[in-house]
Amino acid sequence: PIDRFVGAQRQKSAMALLSTIAGGCARAPCDGRRRTASPSPLSLPQEVLRHASGRAAPRELEKVDLSDESLNESSNLPSPSAASSRSTSTSSTPSTSSRVVLLARRSKKNSAAELDDQRKETSRTSIRVTRILTDPGISAGVRQMMALLEPGQPLGHLSDFAKEYGTEAFCKRLLRKHDGNVKKASEKFKQALAWRQAHKEVLTSRSFALGGEKHVIGSDLQRRPVIYMCMKNQILPGAQCSDQKVVTMLQAIESMPEGVEKTVHIWDLHGQEFRLNDLNPAPLVGMIQSQDCYFAERLHETIIIGMPRVATALKDVVWPLVPEKTKAKVRFLSEEEAQEHIKTTCDEEVAGRILAAMQQNRDNRLSLEQRKQSWMRVNESGQLVPLVA
Repeated sequence: PIDRFVGAQRQKSAMALLSTIAGGCARAPCDGRRRTASPSPLSLPQEVLRHASGRAAPRELEKVDLSDESLNESSNLPSPSAASSRSTSTSSTPSTSSRVVLLARRSKKNSAAELDDQRKETSRTSIRVTRILTDPGISAGVRQMMALLEPGQPLGHLSDFAKEYGTEAFCKRLLRKHDGNVKKASEKFKQALAWRQAHKEVLTSRSFALGGEKHVIGSDLQRRPVIYMCMKNQILPGAQCSDQKVVTMLQAIESMPEGVEKTVHIWDLHGQEFRLNDLNPAPLVGMIQSQDCYFAERLHETIIIGMPRVATALKDVVWPLVPEKTKAKVRFLSEEEAQEHIKTTCDEEVAGRILAAMQQNRDNRLSLEQRKQSWMRVNESGQLVPLVA
């Protein structure tokens, strides 16, 4: 059983370490003889478990109670006193090697899927433990990031327009996104302010060429703005729609009530027709990059309705560039699944508005001009106004 747990090649070194911790001889490998255990619970250090198993220990094994009472309660083996009546051994205390066997048996009770979930949870817990965002920690990180704006610092050369976006609230969003990692947050801080300086015209004028149907159509039950887009109504190539996407995102942020910071996106891919320049992933990559820095922590979820085969090829190119946290917020749904999801996450009025737009876009009797007349957006006051003036 020991060989199965630690592997033949690690048996000697693992048992020597375990013997040393349990009070055994540190000068020679354990010979398997029973020894008297410490009366107090013993916790195996993480490094010993890692050495014995060849990987990081699951979270529930980080601190294991190896007292006799603990082992008897958590296993189906007989107690030391019961075992002694059937054994020639004079000791009633489990040996160190027996404890390793018990530890192995306890671990083997979990399925492979459960252990995988435990390792993932351990990783997430480790991040949370090592990068806890206490108020002093946030304040220190914010100060370090905002110091980059000072003269002579990496962002000191930027315009006042670019620097005014470097607020404490923005720094905190970046720190939350990167689990308190100031270095990563600072890199995104630099990218965001550089992006702002490069896109000053659209950010100030809010003017854009209408590239298709993309507008704030309402909000969900948590009052998060919902942005709806249907590819059947695409008018311009993707590369010429970037300004409209930026302005729509700004309009969504301005419509947020106090306490709300994130948005919901619905990408209805029905009727998508690909032209040669639509297969260029650059516009989509640029949008992802802006979402990752300038609009960091503004996305709650993206619902993608239908996925044409040609779009799958584009997804395969772009998907590896999408941050893992963003991937977890993307749902690929059929039309029926999307309808049910919308009904459960939005109130009756907003859900009806979204479903009516989806139905209209599937009505081949309506022309593009007729559909455009019904495009409405929610403004900063919560009122519906025409998307196209």
